[in-house]
Amino acid sequence: MNTQTTILERALVSNVSKMTLDAASFLWGVRLDPVDEKRSNDLAAKSRLGTLTEDEQHEIDEYRRVGRLIEMLRIQAYAVLNAAK
Repeated sequence: MNTQTTILERALVSNVSKMTLDAASFLWGVRLDPVDEKRSNDLAAKSRLGTLTEDEQHEIDEYRRVGRLIEMLRIQAYAVLNAAK
């Protein structure tokens, strides 16, 4: 399924070779907003208990997609920053 996140991920990965040190430094620092981090943790706890509603399942799926995208960007940023040392 082509979600906004997967489409954006493909676009960013295909251009990672153009990442500047400034962009890498910025991306290395990207994290979820504390409100979103708390919400995703709350949903994860409900998921472990098996008590998510259908809407919450969709929501946690979106958090997972975004989390994977952020992690992928941070890995690429780390590689650029590490290569510059």
